[in-house]
Amino acid sequence: MFHPRAIAPIVLAGLVLAGCSSTPAVRPEPEPAVLADRAPADFSLGITVLSPASDPAQIDATPRPQRPARYIVEPDGVLRAAIGPGATPRVYPGRTRQLDTEQVQRLWRLASNTGLLDGDTLTQIDNTETFFPSRERTTALVQIRQGGEGRHFAVRLPVGDAESPAVLQLIDQLAELAWVPE
Repeated sequence: MFHPRAIAPIVLAGLVLAGCSSTPAVRPEPEPAVLADRAPADFSLGITVLSPASDPAQIDATPRPQRPARYIVEPDGVLRAAIGPGATPRVYPGRTRQLDTEQVQRLWRLASNTGLLDGDTLTQIDNTETFFPSRERTTALVQIRQGGEGRHFAVRLPVGDAESPAVLQLIDQLAELAWVPE
């Protein structure tokens, strides 16, 4: 017969081993970001398309959303645009046009549909003004401000990142609003 003091270490060892062999705890999925149906009052957007195309013939032969350009939409609906190889994140283009509420809402929906604001993404960077991607490939540097927060992204175009197709659609809409010909 076992003495009660002799059984305690055996039971304790069994509990420890059972604890070690259990399945690991599963982390819960992060809550999806819930974006407003309407653009927040502070919604602003800045997109710089950096492209290897540099001479006019190359630029004209490039699809419109992949041409070098800088687009800014301010919270009051002012659209600013600069087109061409000199457009960088540090360029502040002149006023191109005033967007109406419906146009700003469409841009908000397109920006929301890119997936960039859904949470952590591999395309997120610290700052679009200090990030310098390779000029051998077209890259969109995107800055979105909404709800008091600004986020920055570098999205490779036309493919390469999950967000690429939706970002191309957003850029094409901006180009159309800025009267950039196809």
